[in-house]
Amino acid sequence: MKKELTVVAGIIIFLAVLVFGLWFWRSYSSKNQGASSITSNIIFFYGQECPHCKDVEKFLADNKIAEKVKFDSLEIWYNKKNATLLQEKAVECNLKKEEIGVPFLYSEGKCLIGAPDIEKFFRDKAGM
Repeated sequence: MKKELTVVAGIIIFLAVLVFGLWFWRSYSSKNQGASSITSNIIFFYGQECPHCKDVEKFLADNKIAEKVKFDSLEIWYNKKNATLLQEKAVECNLKKEEIGVPFLYSEGKCLIGAPDIEKFFRDKAGM
């Protein structure tokens, strides 16, 4: 009986280590992936858990903006290269580091921060 418990405990520990290792590897690889390819001159930067970003994403989906306006969406909280690109775009707009936040939109040398301004931008671009 004692031998069986030792084997079961060993299996449980092995599975726990395996699950943790897979979780860590997935988390690490997603945070260090390259910057997404840019296909348009409009870039929407967002954070995965950002509630205001989710509001903009819902607006975009509800109004089918992607069908009307070509733009790129880049996640910056878990992708350091995308975050660096956001900072580069903010510098082009003469924004200070403490002024940068998400949701953030870059288009043709102009920067918009916050859901209301970004939604207005997309409404105008989509002709709504």
